[in-house]
Amino acid sequence: MKSFPIEQFKEAAKEQGHSKEYIDLCLKYANQLIDKDYPVIFTIEHLAVVIGVESDYLRFLVGDIKWEEVEFDRFEYKEKRYKYFKFKKKRSGYREIIAPHKDLKYIQKWLLFNILNKYPLKESCKGFRQGISIKDNAKTHEKSDIILKVDLLKFYDTITEKRVYGVFRAMGFHGNLSVSLAKLCTAKHQPDYWEAFTEREKLILSELVKTKPSILPQGAPSSPALANIIATKMDSRFEALSKKMNFFYSRYADDLTFSIKGDGMLPPIKLVLRIINDEGFYINEDKIQYMKKGTKQFVTGLTITNGVHTSKKYRKQIARHIHFCRKHGVENHLNKNYNEFKGYNSLNFYDWLYGHICYIHSIDEKYSNRLLNDFNKINWFI
Repeated sequence: MKSFPIEQFKEAAKEQGHSKEYIDLCLKYANQLIDKDYPVIFTIEHLAVVIGVESDYLRFLVGDIKWEEVEFDRFEYKEKRYKYFKFKKKRSGYREIIAPHKDLKYIQKWLLFNILNKYPLKESCKGFRQGISIKDNAKTHEKSDIILKVDLLKFYDTITEKRVYGVFRAMGFHGNLSVSLAKLCTAKHQPDYWEAFTEREKLILSELVKTKPSILPQGAPSSPALANIIATKMDSRFEALSKKMNFFYSRYADDLTFSIKGDGMLPPIKLVLRIINDEGFYINEDKIQYMKKGTKQFVTGLTITNGVHTSKKYRKQIARHIHFCRKHGVENHLNKNYNEFKGYNSLNFYDWLYGHICYIHSIDEKYSNRLLNDFNKINWFI
């Protein structure tokens, strides 16, 4: 992105008859953003020019005008901001994916690349960062004597529009613009989503269930980065505590891991809970887990007992699919596993299976090579 033309702005402001005080105020605002390598944006209309979209569309997205009042030169825009998808969770309830329309997705990606990705995160933050993988998160806790795993309850749902506004405001953006930026990055669940919470979840998150605010949508490209930014203070507190108590800490999205090797002490769960609550999050008490040395230790789905690996059970499952596809044919295998692969054909099952092999390759390259060799022997065209 091009740097802000300071001199050109000063000349144009003088020609338009603006006072020296006004120009100085604008330049002070601009320089504060420039110093942090953020783009200089004054208003929602200015943002539309910088991004290259219709200003009326942005104003519609943030709720300033109704769809009927919008006039576009382009016709790709849609009245609906998001599409909603429900996925049943393993234990109970469901996850609602809120996927932005392609034009809104483009705007959110612009905000991600030009603003959010420039925010300095803590070293302990391992999720959704370029050049850092799930393997790096697990490796932090390799060869540990004891591991404590803690999950945050409804992580994205607790990050409301108000909290996202606070992020942009703290970055230095104008208050009114920060409101608009927060609205561009948040969405409301469908009303029945909140009613599907367990009684315990409703009790813990009673204020959210009551008000049903706009939150970070799972499915928006800007959401993971915003979640990481908002969790930065929590990460900072746990990092500082880890130095005092000599433990290791990392966070991958809503998955917090603490471990000790040799001398050291894990933080008391009451202290962990207090810090999490202080920072506006909640703990999922059903998923608190201690794993001692000598037992199977998992971190974000990877085993770390003897190096970092995908689980043997998972690798065998993928190997089994490959074996039966080779032995009985792909269509026959899909028919025999209809409930698991309902709606799949040879083409999308190819993508599914190959995707899992690629994931295994990112963790266990040697083992994945054997899987890929057998995968390439499957006859996909009969």
